[in-house]
Amino acid sequence: MISISRLVNGRPEKADEIRYSGKRDYYPKVLVFNVTRNCNLKCVHCYSNSGLSRFQDLPLSAWLNAVKKAAEMGVKHILLSGGEPLDRRDLSSIAKEAYDYGISVELSTNGTMLTRERVEELKKYVSYIGVSIDGPEEVHDKFRGVRGAFKKAMEGIRLAKQAGIKTGLRFTITKLNYRYVDFVFDIMKKEGINRVCFYHLAYSGRADMSLDIDNKTRYEVVNKIIERSKDGEVLTADNPVDGILVYIKTGFSNEVLELLKRNGGNKSGERIADISPEGIVYPDQFTPIPIGNINNLKEIWDKPNDLVGKLRERWKYVKCSHCPFFTVCNGGLRGRALVAKGDLWEKDPSCYLDEILKYLEHSPQHFHYNINENNHHNGEHNYSS
Repeated sequence: MISISRLVNGRPEKADEIRYSGKRDYYPKVLVFNVTRNCNLKCVHCYSNSGLSRFQDLPLSAWLNAVKKAAEMGVKHILLSGGEPLDRRDLSSIAKEAYDYGISVELSTNGTMLTRERVEELKKYVSYIGVSIDGPEEVHDKFRGVRGAFKKAMEGIRLAKQAGIKTGLRFTITKLNYRYVDFVFDIMKKEGINRVCFYHLAYSGRADMSLDIDNKTRYEVVNKIIERSKDGEVLTADNPVDGILVYIKTGFSNEVLELLKRNGGNKSGERIADISPEGIVYPDQFTPIPIGNINNLKEIWDKPNDLVGKLRERWKYVKCSHCPFFTVCNGGLRGRALVAKGDLWEKDPSCYLDEILKYLEHSPQHFHYNINENNHHNGEHNYSS
């Protein structure tokens, strides 16, 4: 995750201690708990293939035990997701357990089940709620497959804010809604919302790669996001190339470069991991290769299997590791490469560095970059223009 507003405006955020610590993580600092596959909507871009069909959830005891293990591992953040996590009536029990262990709890929701009662249950334990908004009402409801979803989501946002819970927007960029970036910022201003995270599409579940924008459009969209970054706490996720663009747009700022190096790019299976509704552990929400299960959390990193070991040393395997920006990108999203090219170690198809270099070709500013310092591997790489 890249904090655009932090890089552009120098505005610090609480989570910066993890994003820019520069420390090599032995255990992940963030765990995603997909606590259910059930959902009251049928979103066209759902990464977990959730929906109206009923699925059997893991018992509460399994998640409470996972929280205990997470605390032993030093996990700092647990993101409650799904499906729609609020479909679980015992969600507040999971949140309370994590809170009692000193773990920060965030909630990712479609917002439609954020009733006054549920907000009251959660407000003591949840530090942040991210609500998905895909565009104006008509666009959003079409995305979500249920009429009235937009109005209910906005009602949920207002209730959460009234209860004093920090609340923000989540927007997944697709070819169906990329034109509505300004709309999202306008909603933020109108509703007094101070945070938004823009997600690049990950090819998982129903989020087919045919929904993705091309890289020229991606470059233009991220430029727009950077331009609006003064309008609040603005982040992007699932494409570390965004940080490279900020570095260039800020005049090759050494401060930005140092923060990006500390961030280290994609850290799936290292800084973050995901537990599916069935209790299977994956490197992230989008890479469909299991690395363990909910019952052996610590052992996944204490006795790493082949994939976890390779993710820790991915510069040896990712086919674009010769790139001079590799240590601030780390190869991007492996799950996207796997789906698009059938090879986990291929270049992430959403890398739009070529579009950035086209910009540089027309820039009067000389560009010379060498990231040999503090590199994970030997060798010197340069771009010059």
